[in-house]
Amino acid sequence: MAAIQAIRSKGVLLVTVIAVALFLFVIGDALRGGESIWNQSKMNVGQVNGEKVSIQDYQQMVEDFTTFYEIQQNQNSFSEEENNRIKDEAWQTFVQNSLIADECEKLGLAVTDDELAEAIQAGASILNVPMFQNQQTGRYDYAAVQGFLTEYQKAKESGQQIPDAYNKIYKYYIFAQKQIRAQLLAQKYQVLLSSSILTNKVEAKLAFDERIKESDILLASVPFTSVDDKEVEVSDADVKAKYEEDKEQYRQFVETRDAKLLDVFVQPSAEDKAAAEKDIDEVYGKLLNAQTNTAAGNVVRQSSSLMPYSDILKTKDAFPHFIASVLDSISVGTTIKPAFDAAQNGYYTAKLLDKAVRPDSVLFRQIVVAGTEDAKIAKQADSIMTALQSGANFKALAKKYNQTGDSTWLVSNQYERAQVDADNALFINTLSEMGAGQTKSIKVDGGTIILQVMQTKKPVTKYNVAAVLKELRFSDETYKSEYNKFSSFIAANPTIEQIEENAAKSGYALRPIDNISSASHNIAGIRGTREAIKWLFDDAKVGDVSQLYECGSNDHLMIVSLAGVNKEGYVSLDKVKDNITEEVKDEKKAEKLLATITTWDKAVAAKGASCDTIRHITFSAPSFIRATSASEPIISALASKTKKGATAGPVKGNKGIYMLKVLNQTNFGEKFDAKQEQETTSSQNIRMASSAVMQTLYLNANVKDQRYKFF
Repeated sequence: MAAIQAIRSKGVLLVTVIAVALFLFVIGDALRGGESIWNQSKMNVGQVNGEKVSIQDYQQMVEDFTTFYEIQQNQNSFSEEENNRIKDEAWQTFVQNSLIADECEKLGLAVTDDELAEAIQAGASILNVPMFQNQQTGRYDYAAVQGFLTEYQKAKESGQQIPDAYNKIYKYYIFAQKQIRAQLLAQKYQVLLSSSILTNKVEAKLAFDERIKESDILLASVPFTSVDDKEVEVSDADVKAKYEEDKEQYRQFVETRDAKLLDVFVQPSAEDKAAAEKDIDEVYGKLLNAQTNTAAGNVVRQSSSLMPYSDILKTKDAFPHFIASVLDSISVGTTIKPAFDAAQNGYYTAKLLDKAVRPDSVLFRQIVVAGTEDAKIAKQADSIMTALQSGANFKALAKKYNQTGDSTWLVSNQYERAQVDADNALFINTLSEMGAGQTKSIKVDGGTIILQVMQTKKPVTKYNVAAVLKELRFSDETYKSEYNKFSSFIAANPTIEQIEENAAKSGYALRPIDNISSASHNIAGIRGTREAIKWLFDDAKVGDVSQLYECGSNDHLMIVSLAGVNKEGYVSLDKVKDNITEEVKDEKKAEKLLATITTWDKAVAAKGASCDTIRHITFSAPSFIRATSASEPIISALASKTKKGATAGPVKGNKGIYMLKVLNQTNFGEKFDAKQEQETTSSQNIRMASSAVMQTLYLNANVKDQRYKFF
């Protein structure tokens, strides 16, 4: 009872303690949930219409597009710039498809499975790739698609190992399906959009008349620069009024950063150049003494030349200009003295080993005899050669050995820029030396190849050249020296104010880089600067100075400072004030000129005026005026509506005041076709409308692109 009474006396306290404990438990759980949500948000690359896009989904998009281009372009790797373009295309395609899909869902538009199947059967252009083509016609063949899918499915169901090449083709097909469905949906949306845009015969006739009329004019130009800046006064109120008038021009749709960049491009020192010249001189001596193709090839390989050697004859197109330009002026055995090529930033030397006339293209067929026992290979190859020499049918004989015996062309540009090994060199050289109708056998690693040449085309002079090209690079000592010097400068000048004050004294140039987007792949065109972009968007405050970045092709040292943040929306007046001031100044100059230039004679006699004949002016193309160095659409419009012999103007252009006399007018002689012209005009209107609609959809979708955090 005493215990119970004690509990009762402390009841309020106990309830409070339990309540707090429960609260902490719930809050802890919520915080853990919030942490999970926070971690998930950090794994998003962006969003469209409120739908977040995870890094995993984006990576899959990029992988799909990479596979697409690997098959389309028949290559397995891409440069950094090409990979960046693929990443951008994957994102942009996703955004566009999402915008259209959302609109179509609201409108009740969809693509059925039957419509998709019909498009695939008909052959959308994306499917017209080698594995889905008829081998005889080279055209898309739906049967080839069906055959591949059936074979792939059987292999998958049987659990057998599927080759990587087959998996890649299947991935390509699935990707193509998605793209075709998206394209069909976009077409439906486009049709709906176009049906709301009408074009009548009157509009079509006006467009036709303006398009076929061509004018020759005499033009008097008075540039705004002929009026001294002191003669016009621009107030802050004038600038603000102009800003408000043209405010939509200063709207930006994504947040950007302004930065100040200090970049050091590390270049070879005098000592580096001297060492490179000594190196190429030694290579020249070795090439000079090389008596055989093999010896010359060894010199090239040992020198780590940027131009690999292949013991084959090549056309001039296979060599850089600095070598190709001298090949006809030197004899076989000549070694070119070392020289420097600025375009390649390297020293080179070369030896002409052989020169001969050979066909550029050879049509041939082959039978391959392979195996593990040399004696059996030789016996089978001899048997085939004997049969062919006795008149046996080549294709029939090939089929006997489970080969097609089909003919194919070998063209110089297929191999000239590739690194060719000894077996392939033997293969190419043998075919190049054979005549039409000849049959030969060659021994290669792992077997023998029976070759038969059917036709040769386009005899050209070819050259066997052992060339050494070595890039002029800075040494480790040079890089270390530049790094130490730059890092010492940064340590002594840690703030942007100090850097601005002392950069020039130390031989550095600080430069502004404005409007850096988070979608940018680099800063100022310098490779490997993604970490700097991440810092600008994630960590930096205005005035902060970054760490030292080693970037470029390991030849740049760089720091950046955040100079400003440009939020999504309208650019501030302060940022564009100088440009607007110049525009207002030009407008005031135009007012002064228009008040005094009222006749042709006054226009020609005005200060700074020039008079030129300009021919072939049409309404559809703006005229570029040399006197003011400006494109002036107003002149095209004015000339189009002015009759022959008449004078028009003065009018204000972008960079001056103009008057013109029409000297001559002609029509192109086309006959007006109302239906065709309406279709053309309608197509132009639809393109403009589509562009405006997509821009509006993009703005309304509140698209966020944060891919910079991951790539």
